Amino acid sequence: MTQQHTVAQGETLLRIAKQYGYQTSKALYNHPSNAEFKALRPDPNLIYPGDKITIPPKKEKFIPLRTNSINSFVVQSEKEYFRLQIIHEDGDDITGKRIVITIGSQTIDTVLPSNGLIEVELNENDSLTGQVDLYLKEDQSSPSESFTAQVGHLDPIDTLSGVQARCNLLGFDCGTVDGINGSKTKAGVRDFQYEHDLEVDGIAGAKTKAKLQQVFGS
Repeated sequence: MTQQHTVAQGETLLRIAKQYGYQTSKALYNHPSNAEFKALRPDPNLIYPGDKITIPPKKEKFIPLRTNSINSFVVQSEKEYFRLQIIHEDGDDITGKRIVITIGSQTIDTVLPSNGLIEVELNENDSLTGQVDLYLKEDQSSPSESFTAQVGHLDPIDTLSGVQARCNLLGFDCGTVDGINGSKTKAGVRDFQYEHDLEVDGIAGAKTKAKLQQVFGS
């Protein structure tokens, strides 16, 4: 029986697929019944609450086997990754700075590469919320910066909460991500607009959202 799944905050396409017995996100994403969803979300890693995904019925496969022989099977399974890029807002070099990431059952204690990109392969059903501690000075016993990163919690750019979250992550403080256009949010938007040569009015209009999406990368 065909089912329909409504995406909730924090869900990923791979975890939705596995919930219904599929081992890869492509099984859903590339299915003809999800052509409209695929056109709406050209990046399968960026799906949003309220999106509708069709769950097609699974089909049994019958494979002829050779007698008196060893028959080999390959089972496809998709891995899930936590990716985080750290960039110093003042443009300072962060190469070699210590970073500690605790996510799910793992703690990764390493140093930042020149591009600031860290990639962690997640264990099965690991939490999608990570604690990140940065040590920007030599021999620090306490982190210079600490924050929580939540995979799958970034709202669409056309929502105010999506604007707030992206501004915050880029260092333009909009305060709590609550979808309320208060004074803190307007100040953060104005700072972003000033930094990127936009009209500074504190309003996240079409040009500001387009620039924010370009700078953030999604």
